[in-house]
Amino acid sequence: MNLILLGPPGAGKGTQARKLTQERGMIQLSTGDMLREAKSSGTEMGRKVAAIMDSGELVTDEIVIGLIEEKLDQNPGASFIFDGFPRTLAQADALGDLLAKHGQKLDAVIEMRVDDDALVARITARSTCANCGEGYNDISKPIPADGKCAVCGGTEFVRRADDNE
Repeated sequence: MNLILLGPPGAGKGTQARKLTQERGMIQLSTGDMLREAKSSGTEMGRKVAAIMDSGELVTDEIVIGLIEEKLDQNPGASFIFDGFPRTLAQADALGDLLAKHGQKLDAVIEMRVDDDALVARITARSTCANCGEGYNDISKPIPADGKCAVCGGTEFVRRADDNE
């Protein structure tokens, strides 16, 4: 089964995708996470992504599609949750072609709608373990009282630069 989760940042796409990965064994493909991972990788592609993102520009469809294709190639026959992809018509067309190339199809598109005030509250309250990437939220999933990540025991937590009002 292959799903697309659509919605603005803070709508809960990542949260729902993680639940599906745990309950159904699906693979979450979050373009935002993939781009941040590429940016910090130090590879040629990562440096290219970093330059684009640091300049405030949008990463090209070609790069995003390439990252998705790489993950599909690495996981033949797997079920995927596309989180934040596709964002453009070109990406949607490419996804159809990529799934067909891998003998797969898209089973459902789920649009997540959330009130704007709730989105701002969610986004400005979220943080991540700097060590393992586990997500926390001051409102719904606060950092444990002992100040340690529940997954890896890390003690440094960061807020993404783009998670501001």
